[in-house]
Amino acid sequence: MELLLLCRQRWVRTKLKQFGFFACLLLLFLFCIKMDKVTDVPAISVPASYIKIETFNSLQAELGYLRRKLVQYEDNSLNFTHLLSPIYIITPTYSRPVQKAELTRLLNVFLMVPSIHWLVVEDSVEKTGLVNIFLARSGIQYTHLNVVTPSHMKLKPKDPHWTKSRGVYQRNLAIQWLRDNREKDSSGVVYFADDDNTYCLELFEAMRETKTVSAFPVGLVGGLLVERPMASASGKVGEWSVNWGRDRPFATDMAGFAIKLSFLLAKPNAKFADKTQIGWLESDFLRQLVSGKEEVDVVSVDKVMVWHTRTEKVNLNMEQKFIKRTGHGSDHGIEI
Repeated sequence: MELLLLCRQRWVRTKLKQFGFFACLLLLFLFCIKMDKVTDVPAISVPASYIKIETFNSLQAELGYLRRKLVQYEDNSLNFTHLLSPIYIITPTYSRPVQKAELTRLLNVFLMVPSIHWLVVEDSVEKTGLVNIFLARSGIQYTHLNVVTPSHMKLKPKDPHWTKSRGVYQRNLAIQWLRDNREKDSSGVVYFADDDNTYCLELFEAMRETKTVSAFPVGLVGGLLVERPMASASGKVGEWSVNWGRDRPFATDMAGFAIKLSFLLAKPNAKFADKTQIGWLESDFLRQLVSGKEEVDVVSVDKVMVWHTRTEKVNLNMEQKFIKRTGHGSDHGIEI
Protein backbone atom coordinates (compact mmCIF):
# COMPACT_ATOMS: atom_id res chain seq x y z
CA MET A 1 0.00 0.00 0.00
CA GLU A 2 2.79 2.44 0.89
CA LEU A 3 4.47 1.72 -2.46
CA LEU A 4 1.21 2.39 -4.33
CA LEU A 5 0.70 5.61 -2.40
CA LEU A 6 4.25 6.75 -3.18
CA CYS A 7 3.77 6.00 -6.87
CA ARG A 8 0.49 7.89 -6.84
CA GLN A 9 2.15 10.94 -5.24
CA ARG A 10 4.97 10.89 -7.79
CA TRP A 11 2.43 10.64 -10.62
CA VAL A 12 0.48 13.66 -9.30
CA ARG A 13 3.71 15.69 -8.93
CA THR A 14 4.70 14.81 -12.48
CA LYS A 15 1.30 15.86 -13.81
CA LEU A 16 1.51 19.13 -11.88
CA LYS A 17 4.86 19.92 -13.44
CA GLN A 18 3.54 19.08 -16.89
CA PHE A 19 0.46 21.26 -16.38
CA GLY A 20 2.51 24.13 -15.00
CA PHE A 21 5.08 23.96 -17.80
CA PHE A 22 2.42 23.86 -20.49
CA ALA A 23 0.48 26.71 -18.87
CA CYS A 24 3.59 28.92 -18.78
CA LEU A 25 4.30 28.17 -22.44
CA LEU A 26 0.69 28.95 -23.30
CA LEU A 27 0.82 32.28 -21.48
CA LEU A 28 4.08 33.19 -23.21
CA PHE A 29 2.52 32.39 -26.57
CA LEU A 30 -0.53 34.49 -25.66
CA PHE A 31 1.73 37.39 -24.80
CA CYS A 32 3.64 37.08 -28.08
CA ILE A 33 0.41 37.06 -30.07
CA LYS A 34 -0.82 40.11 -28.20
CA MET A 35 2.39 41.97 -28.97
CA ASP A 36 2.06 41.13 -32.63
CA LYS A 37 -0.73 43.63 -33.25
CA VAL A 38 -3.48 42.76 -35.69
CA THR A 39 -2.89 46.17 -37.25
CA ASP A 40 0.38 44.86 -38.65
CA VAL A 41 -1.66 42.81 -41.09
CA PRO A 42 -2.65 44.63 -44.30
CA ALA A 43 -6.21 45.94 -44.21
CA ILE A 44 -7.24 43.74 -47.15
CA SER A 45 -6.09 40.57 -45.36
CA VAL A 46 -9.33 39.99 -43.47
CA PRO A 47 -9.08 36.19 -43.29
CA ALA A 48 -5.60 36.33 -41.73
CA SER A 49 -6.62 38.81 -39.04
CA TYR A 50 -9.74 36.81 -38.32
CA ILE A 51 -7.68 33.66 -37.85
CA LYS A 52 -5.31 35.50 -35.52
CA ILE A 53 -8.18 36.74 -33.34
CA GLU A 54 -9.78 33.31 -33.26
CA THR A 55 -6.45 31.73 -32.31
CA PHE A 56 -5.94 34.22 -29.50
CA ASN A 57 -9.44 33.63 -28.12
CA SER A 58 -8.97 29.88 -28.32
CA LEU A 59 -5.68 30.04 -26.42
CA GLN A 60 -7.28 32.23 -23.77
CA ALA A 61 -9.98 29.61 -23.31
CA GLU A 62 -7.33 26.90 -22.98
CA LEU A 63 -5.59 28.95 -20.31
CA GLY A 64 -8.82 29.21 -18.34
CA TYR A 65 -9.35 25.45 -18.64
CA LEU A 66 -5.84 24.74 -17.40
CA ARG A 67 -6.33 27.02 -14.40
CA ARG A 68 -9.44 25.10 -13.37
CA LYS A 69 -7.74 21.74 -13.86
CA LEU A 70 -4.64 22.72 -11.90
CA VAL A 71 -6.64 23.72 -8.86
CA GLN A 72 -7.76 20.09 -8.58
CA TYR A 73 -4.15 19.06 -7.88
CA GLU A 74 -2.84 21.84 -5.65
CA ASP A 75 -3.98 24.34 -3.03
CA ASN A 76 -2.73 27.50 -4.73
CA SER A 77 -3.95 28.68 -8.11
CA LEU A 78 -1.65 29.74 -10.89
CA ASN A 79 0.15 33.05 -10.43
CA PHE A 80 1.48 34.69 -13.58
CA THR A 81 1.98 38.14 -12.08
CA HIS A 82 5.75 37.82 -12.55
CA LEU A 83 5.25 37.70 -16.33
CA LEU A 84 2.67 40.44 -16.87
CA SER A 85 1.75 43.52 -14.88
CA PRO A 86 -1.13 42.33 -12.68
CA ILE A 87 -4.65 43.69 -12.60
CA TYR A 88 -6.16 43.81 -9.11
CA ILE A 89 -9.90 43.41 -9.52
CA ILE A 90 -11.94 44.49 -6.50
CA THR A 91 -15.45 43.05 -6.28
CA PRO A 92 -17.84 43.75 -3.40
CA THR A 93 -20.51 41.08 -3.01
CA TYR A 94 -23.34 40.17 -0.65
CA SER A 95 -25.54 37.15 0.01
CA ARG A 96 -28.63 36.88 -2.20
CA PRO A 97 -30.22 34.20 -4.41
CA VAL A 98 -28.29 35.27 -7.53
CA GLN A 99 -24.90 35.76 -5.82
CA LYS A 100 -23.22 32.58 -7.04
CA ALA A 101 -24.66 33.02 -10.54
CA GLU A 102 -23.25 36.56 -10.70
CA LEU A 103 -19.82 35.51 -9.44
CA THR A 104 -19.75 32.56 -11.84
CA ARG A 105 -20.40 34.88 -14.78
CA LEU A 106 -17.48 37.07 -13.70
CA LEU A 107 -15.21 34.10 -13.13
CA ASN A 108 -15.82 32.78 -16.64
CA VAL A 109 -14.39 36.05 -17.96
CA PHE A 110 -11.56 36.41 -15.45
CA LEU A 111 -10.28 32.89 -16.20
CA MET A 112 -9.42 34.11 -19.69
CA VAL A 113 -7.47 37.16 -18.49
CA PRO A 114 -3.77 36.55 -17.77
CA SER A 115 -2.22 37.89 -14.57
CA ILE A 116 -5.13 39.01 -12.44
CA HIS A 117 -5.63 39.03 -8.68
CA TRP A 118 -9.28 38.98 -7.63
CA LEU A 119 -10.10 40.65 -4.32
CA VAL A 120 -13.60 39.53 -3.36
CA VAL A 121 -15.02 41.34 -0.34
CA GLU A 122 -18.19 40.08 1.27
CA ASP A 123 -20.65 42.38 3.00
CA SER A 124 -21.01 40.06 5.98
CA VAL A 125 -19.95 39.58 9.59
CA GLU A 126 -17.89 36.55 8.53
CA LYS A 127 -16.76 34.89 5.34
CA THR A 128 -19.47 32.60 4.01
CA GLY A 129 -18.89 29.00 3.05
CA LEU A 130 -20.44 29.50 -0.37
CA VAL A 131 -17.98 32.21 -1.44
CA ASN A 132 -15.05 30.51 0.29
CA ILE A 133 -15.58 27.24 -1.60
CA PHE A 134 -16.34 29.07 -4.84
CA LEU A 135 -13.03 30.97 -4.74
CA ALA A 136 -11.03 27.92 -3.65
CA ARG A 137 -12.21 26.12 -6.80
CA SER A 138 -11.92 29.16 -9.08
CA GLY A 139 -8.45 28.46 -10.48
CA ILE A 140 -7.33 32.10 -10.28
CA GLN A 141 -5.33 34.01 -7.70
CA TYR A 142 -7.64 35.60 -5.16
CA THR A 143 -7.94 37.21 -1.75
CA HIS A 144 -11.12 36.68 0.24
CA LEU A 145 -12.10 39.46 2.66
CA ASN A 146 -15.19 40.52 4.56
CA VAL A 147 -16.58 43.58 6.32
CA VAL A 148 -20.19 44.30 7.19
CA THR A 149 -21.88 47.52 6.11
CA PRO A 150 -23.44 49.40 9.07
CA SER A 151 -27.21 49.06 9.16
CA HIS A 152 -27.81 52.78 8.65
CA MET A 153 -25.91 52.59 5.33
CA LYS A 154 -27.89 49.67 3.94
CA LEU A 155 -30.78 50.03 1.52
CA LYS A 156 -34.23 49.26 2.88
CA PRO A 157 -36.43 46.91 0.80
CA LYS A 158 -38.34 49.78 -0.84
CA ASP A 159 -35.38 52.18 -1.24
CA PRO A 160 -34.34 53.03 -4.83
CA HIS A 161 -30.91 51.52 -5.53
CA TRP A 162 -29.35 54.94 -6.10
CA THR A 163 -30.29 56.51 -2.74
CA LYS A 164 -27.35 55.01 -0.83
CA SER A 165 -23.86 54.11 -2.01
CA ARG A 166 -23.21 50.39 -1.87
CA GLY A 167 -19.91 48.56 -1.53
CA VAL A 168 -18.15 51.52 0.13
CA TYR A 169 -16.75 49.63 3.13
CA GLN A 170 -15.87 46.62 0.99
CA ARG A 171 -13.90 48.63 -1.57
CA ASN A 172 -12.09 50.53 1.18
CA LEU A 173 -11.09 47.28 2.89
CA ALA A 174 -9.65 45.97 -0.39
CA ILE A 175 -7.70 49.21 -0.89
CA GLN A 176 -6.32 48.89 2.63
CA TRP A 177 -5.30 45.29 1.87
CA LEU A 178 -3.30 46.53 -1.10
CA ARG A 179 -1.60 49.15 1.08
CA ASP A 180 -0.73 46.51 3.67
CA ASN A 181 0.43 43.82 1.25
CA ARG A 182 2.05 45.59 -1.70
CA GLU A 183 5.10 47.83 -1.92
CA LYS A 184 4.58 51.45 -2.94
CA ASP A 185 6.42 50.89 -6.23
CA SER A 186 4.61 47.66 -7.11
CA SER A 187 3.45 47.30 -10.69
CA GLY A 188 -0.17 46.73 -11.54
CA VAL A 189 -3.56 48.31 -12.10
CA VAL A 190 -6.58 48.52 -9.77
CA TYR A 191 -10.12 48.11 -11.13
CA PHE A 192 -13.47 48.05 -9.35
CA ALA A 193 -15.64 45.35 -10.93
CA ASP A 194 -19.09 45.01 -9.41
CA ASP A 195 -20.57 41.54 -9.62
CA ASP A 196 -23.63 42.55 -11.67
CA ASN A 197 -21.83 44.16 -14.61
CA THR A 198 -20.76 42.60 -17.92
CA TYR A 199 -17.14 42.78 -19.03
CA CYS A 200 -15.37 42.28 -22.36
CA LEU A 201 -11.96 40.59 -22.38
CA GLU A 202 -10.47 43.50 -24.32
CA LEU A 203 -11.21 45.84 -21.43
CA PHE A 204 -8.56 44.32 -19.20
CA GLU A 205 -5.82 44.40 -21.81
CA ALA A 206 -6.73 48.02 -22.59
CA MET A 207 -6.42 49.12 -18.97
CA ARG A 208 -3.20 47.23 -18.24
CA GLU A 209 -1.02 50.12 -19.44
CA THR A 210 -2.75 52.75 -17.27
CA LYS A 211 -0.16 55.39 -16.30
CA THR A 212 -2.10 57.14 -13.51
CA VAL A 213 -5.87 57.10 -14.02
CA SER A 214 -7.65 55.96 -17.18
CA ALA A 215 -11.32 56.23 -18.14
CA PHE A 216 -13.43 54.42 -20.72
CA PRO A 217 -17.03 54.24 -21.97
CA VAL A 218 -19.68 52.36 -19.99
CA GLY A 219 -22.78 51.06 -21.71
CA LEU A 220 -26.39 51.08 -20.43
CA VAL A 221 -25.90 53.54 -17.59
CA GLY A 222 -27.24 56.92 -16.54
CA GLY A 223 -30.39 56.46 -18.60
CA LEU A 224 -28.32 56.39 -21.81
CA LEU A 225 -27.05 53.74 -24.20
CA VAL A 226 -23.54 54.84 -23.23
CA GLU A 227 -21.79 57.34 -20.97
CA ARG A 228 -18.25 58.14 -22.06
CA PRO A 229 -15.25 60.41 -21.69
CA MET A 230 -14.55 62.52 -24.76
CA ALA A 231 -10.85 62.74 -25.58
CA SER A 232 -9.05 66.01 -26.19
CA ALA A 233 -6.20 66.33 -28.70
CA SER A 234 -3.78 65.22 -25.98
CA GLY A 235 -5.68 62.00 -25.31
CA LYS A 236 -6.90 63.24 -21.93
CA VAL A 237 -10.54 63.74 -20.93
CA GLY A 238 -11.84 66.94 -22.50
CA GLU A 239 -15.44 66.52 -21.39
CA TRP A 240 -17.90 63.89 -20.24
CA SER A 241 -20.70 62.78 -22.56
CA VAL A 242 -23.48 62.24 -20.02
CA ASN A 243 -26.96 63.55 -19.41
CA TRP A 244 -27.45 63.00 -15.68
CA GLY A 245 -25.19 64.75 -13.18
CA ARG A 246 -23.34 66.84 -15.74
CA ASP A 247 -21.89 68.98 -12.95
CA ARG A 248 -19.89 66.05 -11.58
CA PRO A 249 -16.13 66.67 -12.00
CA PHE A 250 -15.66 62.99 -12.92
CA ALA A 251 -18.95 61.98 -14.52
CA THR A 252 -18.19 58.28 -14.79
CA ASP A 253 -19.54 55.03 -13.41
CA MET A 254 -17.64 52.82 -10.96
CA ALA A 255 -16.92 50.50 -13.88
CA GLY A 256 -15.56 53.35 -16.02
CA PHE A 257 -12.06 53.91 -14.67
CA ALA A 258 -8.85 52.16 -13.63
CA ILE A 259 -5.94 53.32 -11.46
CA LYS A 260 -2.25 52.50 -11.55
CA LEU A 261 -1.46 50.63 -8.33
CA SER A 262 1.63 52.65 -7.38
CA PHE A 263 -0.27 55.89 -8.06
CA LEU A 264 -3.05 54.80 -5.69
CA LEU A 265 -0.58 53.68 -3.02
CA ALA A 266 1.10 57.09 -3.19
CA LYS A 267 -2.17 58.59 -1.93
CA PRO A 268 -2.41 56.97 1.53
CA ASN A 269 -5.60 58.75 2.55
CA ALA A 270 -7.64 58.16 -0.60
CA LYS A 271 -10.80 56.17 0.05
CA PHE A 272 -14.50 56.08 -0.77
CA ALA A 273 -16.70 58.31 1.38
CA ASP A 274 -19.55 56.71 3.31
CA LYS A 275 -21.54 59.94 3.07
CA THR A 276 -21.66 61.69 -0.28
CA GLN A 277 -24.06 63.46 -2.60
CA ILE A 278 -26.14 61.05 -4.69
CA GLY A 279 -24.13 60.02 -7.75
CA TRP A 280 -20.90 61.60 -6.54
CA LEU A 281 -19.22 58.53 -5.03
CA GLU A 282 -16.80 58.13 -7.95
CA SER A 283 -16.09 61.87 -8.24
CA ASP A 284 -15.39 62.30 -4.52
CA PHE A 285 -12.94 59.39 -4.72
CA LEU A 286 -11.17 60.39 -7.94
CA ARG A 287 -10.58 63.99 -6.91
CA GLN A 288 -8.47 62.64 -4.06
CA LEU A 289 -6.17 61.23 -6.76
CA VAL A 290 -6.14 63.86 -9.52
CA SER A 291 -7.02 67.54 -9.58
CA GLY A 292 -9.15 67.43 -12.72
CA LYS A 293 -10.34 65.47 -15.73
CA GLU A 294 -7.42 66.84 -17.76
CA GLU A 295 -5.15 64.39 -15.90
CA VAL A 296 -7.19 61.32 -16.87
CA ASP A 297 -6.27 59.30 -19.97
CA VAL A 298 -9.06 58.16 -22.29
CA VAL A 299 -9.05 54.49 -23.26
CA SER A 300 -11.19 53.17 -26.13
CA VAL A 301 -12.83 56.15 -27.79
CA ASP A 302 -14.86 54.06 -30.24
CA LYS A 303 -15.85 50.89 -28.42
CA VAL A 304 -17.82 49.95 -25.30
CA MET A 305 -16.10 47.18 -23.34
CA VAL A 306 -18.12 47.19 -20.11
CA TRP A 307 -21.87 47.39 -19.56
CA HIS A 308 -23.73 48.41 -16.42
CA THR A 309 -26.11 45.48 -16.53
CA ARG A 310 -28.24 44.54 -13.56
CA THR A 311 -29.77 41.14 -12.94
CA GLU A 312 -33.56 41.13 -12.88
CA LYS A 313 -34.96 40.59 -9.40
CA VAL A 314 -35.52 36.87 -9.11
CA ASN A 315 -39.09 35.62 -8.80
CA LEU A 316 -39.38 33.41 -5.69
CA ASN A 317 -43.11 33.79 -5.12
CA MET A 318 -43.59 30.00 -4.92
CA GLU A 319 -40.80 29.32 -2.42
CA GLN A 320 -42.88 29.79 0.75
CA LYS A 321 -45.63 27.54 -0.65
CA PHE A 322 -42.98 24.93 -1.43
CA ILE A 323 -41.63 25.12 2.13
CA LYS A 324 -45.12 24.82 3.59
CA ARG A 325 -45.87 21.78 1.44
CA THR A 326 -42.56 19.91 1.82
CA GLY A 327 -41.17 21.19 5.10
CA HIS A 328 -37.95 22.48 3.50
CA GLY A 329 -36.75 24.95 0.90
CA SER A 330 -36.26 24.03 -2.74
CA ASP A 331 -32.49 24.43 -2.18
CA HIS A 332 -32.45 21.67 0.47
CA GLY A 333 -29.27 19.63 -0.04
CA ILE A 334 -28.02 21.62 -3.00
CA GLU A 335 -25.94 24.78 -3.36
CA ILE A 336 -27.24 27.47 -5.68
